[in-house]
Amino acid sequence: MRFIMDVGMHRGEDTRFYLDKGFRVVAVEARADFVEENKEKFAPEVRDGRLEIVHCAIAEKEGNIPFTIFPDVSVWGTIDPRYAERNEKLGLRSETVEVPALRFDTLLGRFGIPHYIKIDIEGADLLCVEALQKFEERPPFVSVELTMSSFDDAFTAIAHLYVAGYRRFKIVNQQMNTKRRAPAPPREGKYVDVRFQHGASGFFGEESPGAWRSVEQTIGDLRHLFWLISMFSPEGRLKRFGRIYSGIARRTGGEPLAWWDLHAAL
Repeated sequence: MRFIMDVGMHRGEDTRFYLDKGFRVVAVEARADFVEENKEKFAPEVRDGRLEIVHCAIAEKEGNIPFTIFPDVSVWGTIDPRYAERNEKLGLRSETVEVPALRFDTLLGRFGIPHYIKIDIEGADLLCVEALQKFEERPPFVSVELTMSSFDDAFTAIAHLYVAGYRRFKIVNQQMNTKRRAPAPPREGKYVDVRFQHGASGFFGEESPGAWRSVEQTIGDLRHLFWLISMFSPEGRLKRFGRIYSGIARRTGGEPLAWWDLHAAL
């Protein structure tokens, strides 16, 4: 059975979708409380071997490392001090716990190469992308959350995937996932009449929304997004028009400023 690697399991929102699609799943989660919660929630799938949950953060070195959690925004847990500082400046409560860490190449060596990897681990996503270059075989599909606070960081994700052999790309607006419906017939696994909740990673592989783009087109798309952010985001030069821009975008079938995932295919 083909499998999917869910890096950043959180409370299992994406894992549930992948299982329903008929895939085996290896899910990676740093927070011990979420690991225990998911083991209970997915007990039947764990018992029958369709799901394996790995308790670890992804890091450059293995061992125990500090991990900052934010009780008010649970998806923003991170090993990266820059991300922790950013979140604390927003006024979020935080606490630091110790978690086990593994390199991503260790996980790929242990479990093999999946059909698809979802990567959403605040501040450590590039460690996963870089690790792919160590293997002759690569997953057909990868998605990674883009860092939209820095064009260089977002560009680096594209560059590493290109070096790893990926030639087809999409930048997908995650805020639109709640409105998207499954294609029929399905193009990945089984048909699932899913209604995504806010924050879910959404469709993947050949079911990911939009047309595949070349690397040159994708970099152009990225530059356009950063221009929009520089103009209409809460920190933008025309921030007072941000709500107007988002309203017009919604009414005309466009996409509001949100957060984006980069999808890549071999």
